[in-house]
Amino acid sequence: MLERLATLAHAVRFEDLPVAVVSDTKARVLDTLGCAFGALDSDVGRAVRRMAADCGGAPQSTLIGTGEKTSAPLATLVNGSLLRYLDSNDYYFARDPAHPSGNIAAALAVGEREHRSGRDVIAALVAAYEIQLRLCDFAGEPSLWRRGWHHGTNAQFSTAAVAARLSGDDALVTAHAMAIAGSHQNTLAQLQSGAISMIKGTAEGWVAKAGVEAALLAHHGVTGPLALMEGKAGWAETVAGAVDFEALCAPLDGRYRLTDTCIKPYPAVATAVAPVRAAIELHAGLPPLGEIERMTVLLPAFALGTPSAHAGRRYPAQIESAQHSFYYCAAIALLDGACGDAQFTAAAINSTRVRDLLAKVELREDPEFTALWPRSAGGAVELHLRDGRTLSHRCPYPPGHPRLPLTDDELAAKFHDYTDPVLGRAGALALRKAVLDLDACADIREFTCLLGAR
Repeated sequence: MLERLATLAHAVRFEDLPVAVVSDTKARVLDTLGCAFGALDSDVGRAVRRMAADCGGAPQSTLIGTGEKTSAPLATLVNGSLLRYLDSNDYYFARDPAHPSGNIAAALAVGEREHRSGRDVIAALVAAYEIQLRLCDFAGEPSLWRRGWHHGTNAQFSTAAVAARLSGDDALVTAHAMAIAGSHQNTLAQLQSGAISMIKGTAEGWVAKAGVEAALLAHHGVTGPLALMEGKAGWAETVAGAVDFEALCAPLDGRYRLTDTCIKPYPAVATAVAPVRAAIELHAGLPPLGEIERMTVLLPAFALGTPSAHAGRRYPAQIESAQHSFYYCAAIALLDGACGDAQFTAAAINSTRVRDLLAKVELREDPEFTALWPRSAGGAVELHLRDGRTLSHRCPYPPGHPRLPLTDDELAAKFHDYTDPVLGRAGALALRKAVLDLDACADIREFTCLLGAR
């Protein structure tokens, strides 16, 4: 099965990609880089850079924000942790969710190490997205998450594949790379439950680093168990519980799952994006808080079973928990009419007005949103006032969904908000232009040299 999956990864050719798919890939690279720049001064960002500097490594790949170089695996860890930290990178929902832009850290690091072209990187990214998102669609009984595995587990196969492909290896070596990665990088969901620790932000970055290392091992002749998927003690049986192998490995049919991913306008858990937008829409007509009897957040049934709906998230203690709290995200968006970095500070989290409103928030299932799941993570907010009136707004499709995509101006604004403070306006504009021209780049090093502040 891994040989079939590797063959699929090598079947994606840039020449066959529709113009819209190439454009969507660039949009995700742009958005992901912006997220990484925004996390440069985070506690996780500083810690992983210190760790990389402590370990040393061949100067193969560029670190986002600083322009320093380290080994391809360590660059993947650092950059992968940065792009994930704000929880503002792209997402996908199926049996399991995914943040597939974690593949971008591996693609840029290995692409730079191997002097690959922008077209090579784009095609490899489309292939990596396809593998990870097919696993989200067709693996897990009932899902990896409900079996106790973090959804980043699926990325071990896609990051190994993208790294092997960009290393110039054939499908067989790529299959061995995936087998090596899949033997060791199954990740527990506990890292995102309860009080969220700093390691949550490194989940995909750590898996992607291991995917690159697996590809390098395979490149240098190390083999893995090619029956890893279907073997008696294999991944399908022990980790996933069940896998639809025929659907997973079916030939390309012109549909590329990368275009089905959603881009976030807010640094909050993906299932909170729709209710956040609903709350922002209600902000303009917000009555005095004393007139609000209760605030109802409507969600699909799936969302109510996730940690973000747990009663312990009503009063989050730190930024990561606040970003993963339906209670907090909806309340702060209603109060401020916005949901950005300013809404996830210690001062905002601990403010009296927020805590007073949080006491009035209730979560409830909405049948329409449940019926739309997982095609869409819809949401709504209702304000029930003491005089008997109800103010409400519904968002069946969250902003950034393929049916409600962010405009070019919205994507650019998000990118510049995060990137300008690091690179300056001119540097950020140069990087944005380079992303839009990525398919014309003959050597990705011409692109990665723009990732560091001058």
